[in-house]
Amino acid sequence: MEEEFYSESIIIPTNDRSGDMLYVEHNPPLSQIKKNSVKWNGIYLVLIHGMEGSSESHYMVSVGREALLRGYGVIRINLRNCGKGIGLARLPYNAGQSDDLETVLDFTRKTFTTNLFVSGFSLSANMALKFFGEGRPKKALAFTATSPPLDLKRSCDFIDSKAGLFYKNHFLSTMKDKVASGIYDVSDQVIQRVLKSKSFFDFDDFFTAPLAGYKNVLEYYHTCSSIHYLAGIKIPCLIVHAEDDPVVPSHVWHEIDWKLYPKIETVLTEKGGHVGFISDPSPDYPEGRWLPKILMDFFDKQRKLLKLN
Repeated sequence: MEEEFYSESIIIPTNDRSGDMLYVEHNPPLSQIKKNSVKWNGIYLVLIHGMEGSSESHYMVSVGREALLRGYGVIRINLRNCGKGIGLARLPYNAGQSDDLETVLDFTRKTFTTNLFVSGFSLSANMALKFFGEGRPKKALAFTATSPPLDLKRSCDFIDSKAGLFYKNHFLSTMKDKVASGIYDVSDQVIQRVLKSKSFFDFDDFFTAPLAGYKNVLEYYHTCSSIHYLAGIKIPCLIVHAEDDPVVPSHVWHEIDWKLYPKIETVLTEKGGHVGFISDPSPDYPEGRWLPKILMDFFDKQRKLLKLN
């Protein structure tokens, strides 16, 4: 993040006995770094990026910056082999990796504070919805999910269609490059098969699903799709999605009766793309990015309801 915000690198072991590590960035509350800064409100915000993103993805930086300016501490997670965490894991990340989120939450609760909010984006928005809907012990007070692929199979079908060609080619290229680099614990035969993937479905079938322990890609998609976990969410949640999202199909959103889930608030915008939400610059949004305000206003509201500072 910008030089005005001190950043500490922390490496956390995963809890699956794989030996894999997670590289996270810690931005302490500003009052712990500079005098005359906004007072720490006692809360940390844990941010998780989307597919092939990192702790430096634009939305991670912009939301993290807004959180710091409002008195929060911030933890920005790099999923396995993403960003500065390249080479620290032998297994890939996946859309349902709840245990990795729990590992970071447990570390943050033990090290900094038990008052946590979580914000997930894209693939990790799905992960957050799944995590908080699984009936695990409550590890956070509230969370947000931006541009989540609620149904992984249908999102895969969408991005594998002509409509998603640009994003399919972009993401497949970067993911194949990682596999070809040899950082994963797989045979040359698996690598060669993965490199022949023509679609997201193929990649997940040949690589993501088996390495995550699923018998096939359809089991992976079904088990990890957050649409199956919405009813289990017991803490306040905000889901943000744009009608013109070029990666996640909006028709899935419209098939859900959101009134059935009292803990979930929703924001559906006409424009915004996929974790974009950019408009012309204005005094309220100098960079044109208005997603940080939506998310942080929600968290500030929850903080006040919980009477935390």
